[in-house]
Amino acid sequence: MGTAVAEGTAMEWTVCAVYGALGGLVVEAVAFYGRIAAWQRARHQALARNRKRLPGFGKYVDAPSDIAVALTRLGLGAGAGIAFHSQLTGPLAALAVGASAPALIAQLGGARTVQEVLGGARATAPESGVASPSVALPKGAEAVEP
Repeated sequence: MGTAVAEGTAMEWTVCAVYGALGGLVVEAVAFYGRIAAWQRARHQALARNRKRLPGFGKYVDAPSDIAVALTRLGLGAGAGIAFHSQLTGPLAALAVGASAPALIAQLGGARTVQEVLGGARATAPESGVASPSVALPKGAEAVEP
């Protein structure tokens, strides 16, 4: 049971799950870095203004919620890796699927079925809690709902 993948061949689901989880973790690590960098900037600004009271670490990092989000991203990434394993042909693809798992799940949750499209009915999906990526529109342009 090797992890080497021939070109064009799907990867095993266990390998995809691991790489997908790592992809989710990479995204969370980047987000964590952003919070740490903001804390650093705030401390440098306070020092430049000769303030004696520096911003605390806890103002920028909330360990319980950050850990919960990291674990959720791991799970979502692993799940996405498993769900798409038959279509993934390399570790980088599995990492990308894991990193984009929340957006992929939101897209799948908002997809219409053939019956809904043909019948004209629009199903109301429950709120996923995942923010949709926003797209900046040119001034005067209108957003069109799908």
